[in-house]
Amino acid sequence: MVARSQEAVEQLGVDAEIIDLRTLDRASLDWDTIGESIRKTNNVLIVEQGAVGTSYGSFLADEIQRRYMDWLDQPIQRVTGKEASPTISKVLERAAYAGTPEVMDGLAVTMAARGTPIAPATLAQAAS
Repeated sequence: MVARSQEAVEQLGVDAEIIDLRTLDRASLDWDTIGESIRKTNNVLIVEQGAVGTSYGSFLADEIQRRYMDWLDQPIQRVTGKEASPTISKVLERAAYAGTPEVMDGLAVTMAARGTPIAPATLAQAAS
């Protein structure tokens, strides 16, 4: 998802920090890097490929909220895949996973909430 996030940031011309966690091991997370970024940007957009349910992103959102609530200017935003079974068809497979268009939508919500919305023309051009 890092590559898709980078692509979305570049297409929209957004100034954003992308953190690749490198590991999903809860004990090994680099909370210092995460905290430093939050104190600098005051915003969080969690991007994950799978569905929203009981995902790793929900753990991250909960833990970030607990640790850094005073630094956040808005609720934590999340980009996830949809509730769909990817094994049935290509259409459902595409719906099940978050991609660059979904990351761009998440960035648009995050930027609008912080008072620097992305111009509709920029969104339309990036989506085409």
